[in-house]
Formats: sequence, structure tokens, C-alpha cells
Amino acid sequence: MMRKNFSILLIFAGILFCFLGFVIIFLSSITSVAVPAGNISTGGIIFIGPFPIVFGTGEYGLQLIWLSIIILILMLIVSYIFLKGYSRDKTSTF
Repeated sequence: MMRKNFSILLIFAGILFCFLGFVIIFLSSITSVAVPAGNISTGGIIFIGPFPIVFGTGEYGLQLIWLSIIILILMLIVSYIFLKGYSRDKTSTF
């Protein structure tokens, strides 16, 4: 019973983080209109299956790429720690 509630909580947290990410990107795009061109730096990682696409532009693009890679590695470590003990019971009804 506890595992089922935890699963629902994780699903809700994932949806909430996706929504918050959308709101942050939307708000940053509105506020970046007033910034003169050339002062904007971006960087990030997109995963399509097992293939990473790394991008970065601007004055701090390389630093943002490295920051994205570090955050990615930390997320993978945390996911591994949380899922290490999880194994699906063969008698489960799912």
C-alpha cells in the first residue's frame, strides 16, 4: 500500500516539475525580450533515447553546458539510489 501511494506521489511530482519548467521557460522568454542581443547565454542537454544532444551559445555557453552535464549526472545518481532497492514483485497485480 505504501509503495502504491509513493508511486502516485512520484507521478504527481513529475507532472508538477514539468509544469514548473514550462512556467519558468515562459517567464524567462518574456523577460529576455528587454535584454539587448548578444548578452544572452543558453546551454542544456536533450535526450532522445540514449543519445544526448548538448548545446550552448553565448558568453557563458560552455559553463552552462558543463553545469547541465553535472546536473544530469547528479540526477542519474539519485535515480539509481532510489530505484536500486525497487524490484517488481512477481505476484503483483500490476
